[in-house]
Amino acid sequence: MKTTPNRLTLAALCSASLLLAACGSDDQTVGEKVDSAISESRQEMNEAKAEMAQAGETMERKAESTGDYLERKAEAAGETVSNAIGDAGQVVEDAAITTAVKAELIKSDDVNALKIDVDTRDGEVTLSGIAPNDAAREQAAALAETVEGVKTVHNKLALATQ
Repeated sequence: MKTTPNRLTLAALCSASLLLAACGSDDQTVGEKVDSAISESRQEMNEAKAEMAQAGETMERKAESTGDYLERKAEAAGETVSNAIGDAGQVVEDAAITTAVKAELIKSDDVNALKIDVDTRDGEVTLSGIAPNDAAREQAAALAETVEGVKTVHNKLALATQ
């Protein structure tokens, strides 16, 4: 309970200080001094309000700028992911085309599929390796062209030398 009397004593000292300051030797009355103090307080509060408003506007601009930056980065990341998915899809599609072309070559009695390499990129099939004769070479290209998804066939098969 010692804190309550200490607080009362402190409050009394503050009040006395204010009264003594108000009763100074200048020509202002206590009321004028209080009015002056209130006026100064209002002016300082208005200045603080203006500074706070300016700080708020600055923060808003920075938040807007940060939001724009984050939006651009998110869009770029989305495009990167989308491109990666597209690339992965193309790789899978190319692998399926390669497998289908190889299967067609294996079915043929005129073509030795084990001596022919099939590579596919963006739907373009490249045949390389060795064909026993020109007819087998042309047959391999014709079979590759029948596979769905094949855009073009690059026939780089060499003829076997006898």
